[in-house]
Amino acid sequence: MSVPTSEPTFEEAQAELERIVERLERGDVELEELTRLWERGEELYRRCAEQLSAAQGRVEELAQRLSHESGGTEPELP
Repeated sequence: MSVPTSEPTFEEAQAELERIVERLERGDVELEELTRLWERGEELYRRCAEQLSAAQGRVEELAQRLSHESGGTEPELP
């Protein structure tokens, strides 16, 4: 019986993606390993992009809610 693995956090996925990019940039991997690393990198990239998009949507939603609660003036975002 296998134990389900949890998805990595954004920070874990980003760190793994950075390690993959470093290995690919060094160019010291065989073709089969290169293909496997590239596929994993794409998967991690998509996951990070989705998490960032979701976070951005949530921040925008919270800013709109704050704007409505404060009488219509929008807070300045950095």
